[in-house]
Amino acid sequence: MKPRTYSSVPIERTVAGGFLSLIGAGTFLIWLFNVPVRPIGFIDALFTATSAVCVTGLSVVDTGTFLTLPSQLVVLLLIQLGGLGVMTATTALPLLMGQKIDLRRRLLFVGGLGLDTPAGAVRLLFQILKLTFLFEGLGTLWLFIGFLSDETPMRAFYLALFHSVSAFCNAGFSLFSSNLEGYATTFAVPSAVMILVVVGGLGSPVLIELVHRLRRGGRLSPYCRLVLLMTTVLIGLGTFLFSLTEGQEAFRALSWPLKLWNALFHSVTPRTAGFDTVSLSRFSDPGVALTVLLMLIGASPASTGGGMKTTTVGLLLASTWTDLRGKGEVVLWGRRIPHWTLTRATSLFFLYLGTLFLSSFLLALMEPHSFLTLFFEAVSALGTVGLSLGVTADLGPGAKLVLVLLMFWGRVGLMTFLYGLLLEGHGGGKVSYADTDVPVG
Repeated sequence: MKPRTYSSVPIERTVAGGFLSLIGAGTFLIWLFNVPVRPIGFIDALFTATSAVCVTGLSVVDTGTFLTLPSQLVVLLLIQLGGLGVMTATTALPLLMGQKIDLRRRLLFVGGLGLDTPAGAVRLLFQILKLTFLFEGLGTLWLFIGFLSDETPMRAFYLALFHSVSAFCNAGFSLFSSNLEGYATTFAVPSAVMILVVVGGLGSPVLIELVHRLRRGGRLSPYCRLVLLMTTVLIGLGTFLFSLTEGQEAFRALSWPLKLWNALFHSVTPRTAGFDTVSLSRFSDPGVALTVLLMLIGASPASTGGGMKTTTVGLLLASTWTDLRGKGEVVLWGRRIPHWTLTRATSLFFLYLGTLFLSSFLLALMEPHSFLTLFFEAVSALGTVGLSLGVTADLGPGAKLVLVLLMFWGRVGLMTFLYGLLLEGHGGGKVSYADTDVPVG
């Protein structure tokens, strides 16, 4: 596939460079604002900034108690910019100042969303900004009501704003040392967080199409249908399975309605959000395995979440079902899926798994923890989830740097990163080769 190049720099490299620049600036600011009160090392500042920009939520320090208020505000800003996407944020700034954006900047913006055409870029940008701030504003109000019973109005508002942005951006950062475990038996806070996580994980193209269809009617596109189908199935199936695996384990002390409520919460958040209402250390092995599976699948394309993406897994399942039936083409809702799309999904699947096992192997060489515990950390980092089995803060500098790379790759996208790294700006002529058959299975 020929890379999209404008000027002489491929979009993929520009996107990656934008995230790196934001991580660098965030690292310096977190270090600067924390040094006078509670000094923080460079590796820990880098880890925190990367986790915020890549909307992951893994933490090596307690965000609510160790970081100063200015550092917390830097983390909040990094989450917002990282959730929107660097290209979206840098394109929005001149527009908000009344300036026009040129073609290259429009191409960078749509390229950062994984789209190919700049047509309607400005309208799309404003729609994304409006939807983002609308949901974050409503989430802040809802969470404010939930926090107000235990906090002062000013503190409740700050907590609501921070957790609303963190939830919509699928970041999983919390100002509570025990995350949201103090709200396992409540309604307002978990419900607001779940809705924000799901909406943020659908992706801006799906949200915009849903708004358009609600206003004007018409049928949803196959892409939108696939995202909604996969999201619904994963949440429903996850809730059912968690209620089975953890009903007499992690959720043992809860009533059955609360068991189902927390099972629902934990079926939503592992798909790249990283919040929890019950500690994962109390989960059974099947519950941990289910969490890993949800983290691997992740959210949807052009969203604030990570993972392989729901569409990737959905297309692979559809392709497998097509092969089992002996059909030649993958068809979804009356539309044929191009071969190169299926090839890209397959490539991403194997790249993702290969990266996970290689990084887990490196972590196992560096750390004394069990391989499964380190594999969980790697899945959480690459999927930009933020859930942990409690070993993140105990990792050495080398292991932390491995997780930093995984978080960066997970947010930028493995395929995007490799396109920008490996592809040249000018493709040569195509060469056709004779076919050959290779037995498989």
